Amino acid sequence: MRGVTTLRSLTANLALFALLTLSVGQALAGQLVVHFMISSGVQRTAWVSMVDRFAAANPDIQVINREWPQETYKAEFEATIAKEPIDIAFWFAGERLNAMAAKKLIVPIDWETVRGLRAVMSKPTLDATVIDGGTYGFPLSYYPWGFFYRKPLFEQLGIAVPTSKDDFRRISQRLKDAGIAPFAVGAINGWPAAAWFDYLNLRLNGIAFHQKLLSGEIPFSDPRVKAVFVEWKDLLNKGYFHEPSMALDWDGVFPYLYRDQVGMVLMGGFAGAKIPANIKKEIGFFPFPHQVSKVPMTEEAPLDVLVLPAKGKNHRDAHRFLKFLAQPANLNAYNESVNQISPLKQVPLSKDAFMNSQRAILDQAASLTFFFDRDANAALVKPVFNGIRAFLNPPHDVDAALHQIQVEIAAAKGL
Repeated sequence: MRGVTTLRSLTANLALFALLTLSVGQALAGQLVVHFMISSGVQRTAWVSMVDRFAAANPDIQVINREWPQETYKAEFEATIAKEPIDIAFWFAGERLNAMAAKKLIVPIDWETVRGLRAVMSKPTLDATVIDGGTYGFPLSYYPWGFFYRKPLFEQLGIAVPTSKDDFRRISQRLKDAGIAPFAVGAINGWPAAAWFDYLNLRLNGIAFHQKLLSGEIPFSDPRVKAVFVEWKDLLNKGYFHEPSMALDWDGVFPYLYRDQVGMVLMGGFAGAKIPANIKKEIGFFPFPHQVSKVPMTEEAPLDVLVLPAKGKNHRDAHRFLKFLAQPANLNAYNESVNQISPLKQVPLSKDAFMNSQRAILDQAASLTFFFDRDANAALVKPVFNGIRAFLNPPHDVDAALHQIQVEIAAAKGL
């Protein structure tokens, strides 16, 4: 019996030792919680691959990667990081980043990491994340907005890429005469249609006016804003917009482009990731043409960033992840996979001519903006989206839309 007792004691001690060893191991292992917004299957594949490579290179860190669909993520982001311990989260540069910093829902990246980023990141992208001297975002990707078109269709109709307002109107009419709607916009969620407002305003009134308008310094009752809607109304009244696509989401309009039912789609370069490989070589991309020749060409270039939520419990390993991601072999490869532009200083030419055309647009831009709902004061976003939706419906009443926008902005501000 004594031998049995000794054996039982030894077994119990071994079990206790194993439990203690497991506990120590768990204590030593860091747990890194990551939340990421997914807008395409290609993006998800590229991101999961990146996370898996980091986890393999850092076996002492347990990575919990949670992915969210685009609209859900944007709608719930602030509430989520305010209550949950998230270490790294996807977000946007611009006013949306400023708002999270002002509410102290995110914290700055530490100086040692920032110093390393300054050595490898392009200055405009890193500068865009600096708020009151602190760097609040890690530049992940950016991309221009512009027109997608099918090159064989343009060749068939003898159409050249437009560079001026006259060219733009001329090819629009040529497409319409051929029985093809010149433009499609999936307006159900507001933001794709806001691109038309942004570009018409930037091309007619310039970046300084645009920024003051979006900050709330200039009201939407300003005559220069009305001039933007009048210009847009003229395009609508000419029948240049594909009406069935108005009730679709952004990606629902592209099949019309592939089938030559639509000539052009104004959309961010990220959409290139969803173009089927067998037709991608047929798709071209060009910037929104000049409307007033003396107004410099500002381009919309939304910048996606990673942030450190204040409630995160593992900022040490979050910084390890950022340093890993900043390595050219990692960040350049991720952006090449998702058809976006890497924010690094040294980026080799892409094997994809479509990607190189996007980078050329950004390189030639006089200045950059981040897109309406990333640049605008939060009180403006929903009212303007609602006003644009109302305006897109016949009879495209400019005065009614602008009045609605002003009333809703006042209500949002509690005035």
